[in-house]
Amino acid sequence: MNKQQILKESIVIFDKYLQQGLKDAMKLTLKKLFSKAEVASSNQQEQELFNQYRQLKNGAKQFSGLIRTKIKEMPDFISAEVNKSDSKMSLSLVEDEELSISLALTQLDSTLEVVSHAELYTLEKRMNLIFENEKIDKTNMPFSPASVVWLFSHAFTQIEFDVPVKTMIVENLVKEFSDDINEAYHEINAVFIKAGILPNIKPEMIRPKSSGQDGQAAQDQAIDQTATDEQSASVQSGAGQVQGGGSGPSGGAAGQPGSLPGQAGGHAVHQSGSAGYPAGGSAGGNVESGYAGIPGQSGQTQQEARQLVESIFDLLSPPRGSAVSQNSDAVSQQSVANVDIDQALEQIGQDTGVVATSKNIGNLKEMLTDQVRNNTGNYYPELSPRQHKTLDLMGMVYDEIENDKTIDTHIRSSFNAINVPLLRTAIKDESFFTDNGHPARKFMELLVESSQKWHGTNVIKKIHQYSDTAAKSFDGSTQSFVKALEELTQYLKVTQTRAERAEQKWISAAEGKEKMDITKAQVDEHLQDILEGCDIKFIRDIVDHVWRDSLTLTLLREGKDSQQWDEKIDSAKTIAQIGNKMEFMKLSGPDKLKAMHQLDQTMDELGFSKRDRLSTKDNIHMCLSWQESDELNKEEKKPSLKKVLSIDEAVKTAEIETANKKIEDIRELSDEEKEMRSQVVNMPYGTLFDFIINQQNDVKRRKLSWVSTVSDRVLFVDLIGRHPHKMKLARLAIDLCRKNIIRVQLPEGGYFKNALNRIVNRLKKLAA
Repeated sequence: MNKQQILKESIVIFDKYLQQGLKDAMKLTLKKLFSKAEVASSNQQEQELFNQYRQLKNGAKQFSGLIRTKIKEMPDFISAEVNKSDSKMSLSLVEDEELSISLALTQLDSTLEVVSHAELYTLEKRMNLIFENEKIDKTNMPFSPASVVWLFSHAFTQIEFDVPVKTMIVENLVKEFSDDINEAYHEINAVFIKAGILPNIKPEMIRPKSSGQDGQAAQDQAIDQTATDEQSASVQSGAGQVQGGGSGPSGGAAGQPGSLPGQAGGHAVHQSGSAGYPAGGSAGGNVESGYAGIPGQSGQTQQEARQLVESIFDLLSPPRGSAVSQNSDAVSQQSVANVDIDQALEQIGQDTGVVATSKNIGNLKEMLTDQVRNNTGNYYPELSPRQHKTLDLMGMVYDEIENDKTIDTHIRSSFNAINVPLLRTAIKDESFFTDNGHPARKFMELLVESSQKWHGTNVIKKIHQYSDTAAKSFDGSTQSFVKALEELTQYLKVTQTRAERAEQKWISAAEGKEKMDITKAQVDEHLQDILEGCDIKFIRDIVDHVWRDSLTLTLLREGKDSQQWDEKIDSAKTIAQIGNKMEFMKLSGPDKLKAMHQLDQTMDELGFSKRDRLSTKDNIHMCLSWQESDELNKEEKKPSLKKVLSIDEAVKTAEIETANKKIEDIRELSDEEKEMRSQVVNMPYGTLFDFIINQQNDVKRRKLSWVSTVSDRVLFVDLIGRHPHKMKLARLAIDLCRKNIIRVQLPEGGYFKNALNRIVNRLKKLAA
């Protein structure tokens, strides 16, 4: 099978999977745009969203065609570029790409690379053979994540989609295509294997007998054991190690309750592998001294941190297959220096993405030993117990981050970018685990803190560029982390200031609204007295919906002791008297004319249309004529009044609001809800809450900004100070008790320290 035939078959496979992922991503984008348009806050926003919806719906087929054309062109383009250049070329974004699109595409590249690194690595080696040079790598090979980014970046320039639409397509493609990319690569690799290019052969390695292991069975077990089994055995052996503490058959030698069963001098090896840490004492003793009293402390000293890390290391026994023996010469022949590990990690990071969670650490160890073997010529390299445990501990820290629901999942791409620099730092710098001020650790802490504080916002996606910069400029020192920490801190400070200013705008508006509500309540008391005895509905509506607003504005502007207030009150009383037969007889002609003039002037000030003002005046005259008619003529038909559109609309709105009573208006709060209401009143501003917004338990994180017991109102804003959300205190108490709204409790004292405490807790439970 020749090169063109292989590429042709590979293109068909890649196009099939990518087109399906793109199709699903565009469907999700259309659904999201339609949903957002339905709940738009203004007509302008609704129209804009529907325009984007129609734009994507009409252009979806054309966009798919553009991607397909670019896929077919890509191998020839890469081949031509590589052959005419002496240096390696990389597929890149369009230079003038929008920042939001660039960030989305960068995250797409990072996610796909991490998900598919195993299949991608083998495909890269095969691609180098058919292109007949070594200039092809993951940054320029066809079908790689970088090529996917290149495809979309160049296709976007030829399609008239708005920037938000393009960004949403890429974000949804991350979800859809990452599930299928490994299948695509597997099928493409199968095409190469069928053509006889680098068939997937795994040579068997036979390791010579070590003095720390007896018999061929132990050797076979060490060779064949998978990485996942290694870690599982590590935790289980740690459990047995603690259980065996003290004297007895399972306790090991006297005075060494932490010794491994069947391992002579095992504790001595542990001591020698703990350079820079306090050595001596049993594993059980270290657990007690390192863990007791740590949780809940606000200021953890460096000594306490060391003891905590030693407690974890003591609970982690060396994995099966490691060379642990009394013969120091045998150990030195297989041991790997930290500098060799550092070099191997750097090379692995350049070749492929690294996932650092526990389930992937075993694979990483295998890759490390293979790389060290290639670099040093040591055919049987073995990580030291300390190196094993350091990698295992980093995997468990990443497990804590991955499983924490308070952390925005989008931050994972930022962590994936710095996985290798963090692992290299942890291996060669033991202060990483114990020094709260270590730059790499502070940067890691800031990423976690940001993902909690800015959960669900675009800030999380923009943070990725700082991690990416730190990873690319990492030279083995902490300088790249120092610079990234400084730049990210500055960016978050500016973002925080903008969010606070935006939030203050809504707080001021809420305070003004509360003042208005209090004033309306005072006016309402006066109107109830004024309208008592008014029998004509039209007259009641006029006083209720015209003089209410007028009196409210007068009270706010002039005050209760002003002449304007007295005049308004007198006019309202006069108009109300027209609706009562007995009181009407007491009115003089000048009083009626003055009240009519005041009514017309007030409606004009409030912005009523001229038609409504004339209709109101005619209706008042009709009411006057009806009231002036003979009192004995009770059979006289009531007057037919003209419609006043503004008044009718106001009446209907009031009736709807009365009919649609909320649950908090219908029933009293339970004792639990009353207690919750009191707690909310005393909560500090800035407290975070997760609002469950649908049946899939998706959440929107909001910040408590303002609480008033006067108006019984609560104001929330989103994390960047926009989209205010108002609700009653009673409603909030009910939802909190029903778990429809959940208070977010962010850990104090540093995430890393708390993660170490949770890890030691978990290991102790396994050991128990």
